[in-house]
Amino acid sequence: MKKIVHLLLILPLITFVSCNNDDNGNLENEQQFQPNGIALKSLFASNLNNIKQQTTFDSGQNFVFVSEKGTVVKIFANCMTKLDDTPVTGNVDFEFIEIYDRGTMLATNKATVGKFGTEKRMLASGGEFHFKVSQNGETLKPSCHFQIITPAINTGGLDSEMQGFVGTIDENGNLLWENFTGQEMWSGFNQEINQDAYTAFLNNFGWYNHDRFIDLGNGYTDVTYVLPQGFNASNSSIFMASKTIPNSLANAYVRAPIGLELYYILVVESNGGFKYAIKPAQFVTQNMNVVFTLPEMQNGSIQQVIDAINNLPQ
Repeated sequence: MKKIVHLLLILPLITFVSCNNDDNGNLENEQQFQPNGIALKSLFASNLNNIKQQTTFDSGQNFVFVSEKGTVVKIFANCMTKLDDTPVTGNVDFEFIEIYDRGTMLATNKATVGKFGTEKRMLASGGEFHFKVSQNGETLKPSCHFQIITPAINTGGLDSEMQGFVGTIDENGNLLWENFTGQEMWSGFNQEINQDAYTAFLNNFGWYNHDRFIDLGNGYTDVTYVLPQGFNASNSSIFMASKTIPNSLANAYVRAPIGLELYYILVVESNGGFKYAIKPAQFVTQNMNVVFTLPEMQNGSIQQVIDAINNLPQ
């Protein structure tokens, strides 16, 4: 017997199905574990906080930051103001996040999902970034453009179709990207870092990404998910990972490209890490169903899950 739960007000493009099992043994096993949505959100937030890179610089001097993965950020002298446009002087605090791999995308819930008209579609990423500058705890903004140089090798090499996207956190706590034409961005060899790169001049802090939409020309479809009893959109997360495009990870609510070969991944929080299941890669078909069961889920530390996602066969 299956109990269908429509979550159209929460995730408008998917349907979750909560599955009751009439076998007493299986039902007893399912009831032994109940996912906790608050714990999952806290785990995502903690993982994001753990990859922040921080430093301090003099706002009156040119500032060049080179990240752990070789990303270059340049903020020019005297280009910082408070949110009310009051000029800022003296030292300021710089905070930077970079995400290149889909394992970290999953662990932090920072998927590559883009707004395409009224739909949400899967993106391939050249790197996800977050910038924050503050002084004495007060958030600041740039009064002129700043620069980011992103090594293309971090996401498998140069892709000339990449464009600039800005990100916002939606009402469900998910990161949604939207194509941003208000900046100068180009792809190609960058002499400063002596390699292929994506280079952009930006005028706002916050989330920024180099992306392109994944389109095989076959159209798109919704996916229905059957979850273990007690699992739902508020206490678990489902992700899609392309078998052939490793720099991409989408949440379950996107319209999936028909014909793309995808892994489907269910995660919940468990003992400070994840309980998760990965379905073997399968090609997306019209109005397809994906079924998860509790016995196929396994426990993993944060790093174990990151490695499992990054090492999916291609």
